[in-house]
Amino acid sequence: MKILRLNEINRMFEGALANLGSKKEAVNKLNVFPVPDGDTGTNMYLTLKTAIDEVRKKNPKTLRDFGRAICEGALIGGRGNSGVILSQIFKGFFDYVDGKEEITIPEFAQALTSSSRTAYKAVIKPVEGTILTVINAMAQKAVILSRTETDFIPFLEKILEEARTVLAKTPELLPVLKEAGVVDSGGQGLVFITEGMLMGLQGKIEVEKTFEEVIEEMDKEVLGGELKFKYDTVLLSSAPNIDAQKLQKELEQFGDSIVVAKAGNLTKIHVHSNEPYKVMEHVMQYGELKEARIENMQQEQEEFLGQKKEEITGIKKPFCIVSVSQGEGFDKIFLSLGTDVIINGGQTMNPSINDFLSAIEKCGRNEVVILPNNSNIILAAKEAAKLAKDKKVYVLKTKNMVQAIPIILSFNSKETFEENMKRAEEILKDIHSFAVTYSVRNAKFNGLNVKKGDILGVADGNIVLKGNDPDKVLLELFKRNEDLIKEYEVIGIYYGKEIPKERAEKIAEKIEEMFPEIEVDVSYGGQPFYYYLISIE
Repeated sequence: MKILRLNEINRMFEGALANLGSKKEAVNKLNVFPVPDGDTGTNMYLTLKTAIDEVRKKNPKTLRDFGRAICEGALIGGRGNSGVILSQIFKGFFDYVDGKEEITIPEFAQALTSSSRTAYKAVIKPVEGTILTVINAMAQKAVILSRTETDFIPFLEKILEEARTVLAKTPELLPVLKEAGVVDSGGQGLVFITEGMLMGLQGKIEVEKTFEEVIEEMDKEVLGGELKFKYDTVLLSSAPNIDAQKLQKELEQFGDSIVVAKAGNLTKIHVHSNEPYKVMEHVMQYGELKEARIENMQQEQEEFLGQKKEEITGIKKPFCIVSVSQGEGFDKIFLSLGTDVIINGGQTMNPSINDFLSAIEKCGRNEVVILPNNSNIILAAKEAAKLAKDKKVYVLKTKNMVQAIPIILSFNSKETFEENMKRAEEILKDIHSFAVTYSVRNAKFNGLNVKKGDILGVADGNIVLKGNDPDKVLLELFKRNEDLIKEYEVIGIYYGKEIPKERAEKIAEKIEEMFPEIEVDVSYGGQPFYYYLISIE
């Protein structure tokens, strides 16, 4: 095969989607930090799926239109840093071949070079040992091979071999990977995509409807009429002994459109419900949840809540606040403080660029501030800000929800947008945050030998201690940072969905005894995966 045309390129992308879809959990497990927020595989898969969905919807008849559909879909569907970078890889490739209806091997090689350059430009501070290193190595190998190879199959096989070789070396380029004992997750995702493209071209992958495609078709039918249940809930459980038929029957008490699918030791659950957290609690009786996604299928509710909040609080701001939130407690806190639009998401379910664009469009003001509240969401928020041409959008680089709260409280309607953003940046630099969560795998980090199930103490994003009890780990975090904390005025404790109110209040009393001069506030966050989130301000 010496030339690729529309049909071949389409088969390659379909193969990539099928292969990554079957292996995305393997990518998720390569998270550097052994905490329950590994989502690179899911982000890359959903980004690619949105791109393929756009192709299927538009049914392009030319390679140019195919490329435009892929790039548009990937851009609006880009989730997390890995997903946004993947969208830029596609953009670079199709920018180079734009106007061509046939691609030769030398042109393919140059297109990969364009992919690498575009991806590097998308990242403010490119880091080697990541997906960037892998795409760059693939491009360089392709250029060398293009001088002698005349058939696409061996050409792509050798590029794939190079990608695997370079991926294996990523721990040597990035010490944090070496310490964690993993290769780069984004690079692994790109290898699976390349592998799938080759298999698709060879006709070795049979494209079947995925779990996501089945429920998407179901959701479309429901959305065609009046909604009985507002929330679309998708859960992934690692509980080993789930009886799919029994669980499906049990979930009927919460809603409809129920799908329970088993794959090895994993079970994926889909439900339309008005009580998504009760669905989660019921499924968690069987064992640990690895992933949870809740989407409001009736977006008007967010607008309604925003309007009611303004009526109740009397808050009038010259700009609009968009905040990412995860947990019913945090949702209520953000709304009560004056947030205009909430985007549900965070750990394990990163919002897409399109989610941010939709939120920006809902804002009735020309100036918008976005609080992404997760480091893996910042890049998607920034890309959305670039695309929102008719509004001035500022992205504050909040890395967790507790950082966002004092920033929102600092906003002053009598000052300009620029003055508010300047002060917010200063506050962000001065906020410290703690977290207590658990390890999802064995790992070594910061000299700690962590085992799966260990309770982890995190200070300003770094794992600093482990234990076997969330409360003891939290108290130890405060003891180790006593000198730092004494310089501040307020400690905010936000307890997660697994912590009873009485337990959180008792731990707060102990912290008050440790720091009698500091105000200690306790609030229900309802966040999954994290027992406690703490702000020091």
